Amino acid sequence: MPKIVHISGAADAFYHALVDRLHRAGATLTEDPSEAEVTVGIGEGASGDVAIVPAHVGHGEANLVVKIHDLLIPEGAIDWGSEVIHDWADWVKDGAEGIHPPDIEARHWVHIRDATDALALLILADTDAAIQGVIDMSGRRAWTPKSVLAEMTLMWSRFTNALHHSHTIHSLTESTNPAASSYRPKDLRPDLGPLHDALLKAGGEGWRPLVSMRVALMEIFAHRND
Repeated sequence: MPKIVHISGAADAFYHALVDRLHRAGATLTEDPSEAEVTVGIGEGASGDVAIVPAHVGHGEANLVVKIHDLLIPEGAIDWGSEVIHDWADWVKDGAEGIHPPDIEARHWVHIRDATDALALLILADTDAAIQGVIDMSGRRAWTPKSVLAEMTLMWSRFTNALHHSHTIHSLTESTNPAASSYRPKDLRPDLGPLHDALLKAGGEGWRPLVSMRVALMEIFAHRND
């Protein structure tokens, strides 16, 4: 049964995406926490029945804490960890000259749609399926800066070729083979087992992020062009 939900936190792109997803799931949003069946806090220091925070910040009191690693928000949002990927997009658009904006870490990028789909399921779960504790959320595949920049360069080239009607057979068939270039030792990935189990318990199919990196990168370019 849909629930009445109160959300507190900065009204950024993540906040609005979660609100929209909960609305589409049938939830009623209220500004009065005393009217809510579930209270959700977002961002650093968040508290409530559910707290959702970037993995690198602290949280307050909550029955369930979801720590999100490497959240990819095409529109851009401060503090969620995707600032560097927008810097890379601007660098590629400007001609990819010189040294790219630095980031030495491989990332397990997770698209905001996949994240909010899972969060809505956890927030609206039946009481007997409610999860407690701290769980991590991230993508399943690791992407090095090199592999992301290769994908970006290919996507931007195809976009500009389409605009100028300058495609060739090579430009349309070129592939970066991301499966070969994206790598990171498994023990460095956040433990996604608790998230997978929580989603199964809540009635879902477990943690199965669906949005591809190429779709995400094209969305980033689209927003950088606005």
